[in-house]
Amino acid sequence: MNEGIATFIAPMTLLLGGGLFSVGLLSFLDLRFFKTKFQGKVALAAGLAFVLLTEFIFATSGASGRFLAAQKVDVTDCELDGETALPAERHKDSKILHAHIVTCMKELGYEWTTEHDHCKEGPISTNPYCYLPTHRLARVVNSFQMKFE
Repeated sequence: MNEGIATFIAPMTLLLGGGLFSVGLLSFLDLRFFKTKFQGKVALAAGLAFVLLTEFIFATSGASGRFLAAQKVDVTDCELDGETALPAERHKDSKILHAHIVTCMKELGYEWTTEHDHCKEGPISTNPYCYLPTHRLARVVNSFQMKFE
């Protein structure tokens, strides 16, 4: 996720989740904040969900792992590698350079795909939205991050 969004949303979800979780937990100790025990259980579950959401925001923020931000860097590295290896193909619509970049990304653990709307707009090998990681967890997180782009 965008670091700006994470720093804005994370404190709110942490406070809201912690508050709901605490109030829900206290309702089990017969400190009634709600009319029914069911409402206390719902507050406990909602609080836990918000805390887990906050953890997910931290786990997917740009500074914490190799997901979408790192994928963009990998595409740039492969582009540089391709242009260095094939300088004559540099400023033309070269299928050789395209294949070199796609192969480089495949070696780094990505597969070429045109599912994302930004890729459909420009299906070129230097478009980071035209790749998805092959590792399952990275693919799920990356797909989630791409929905907000």
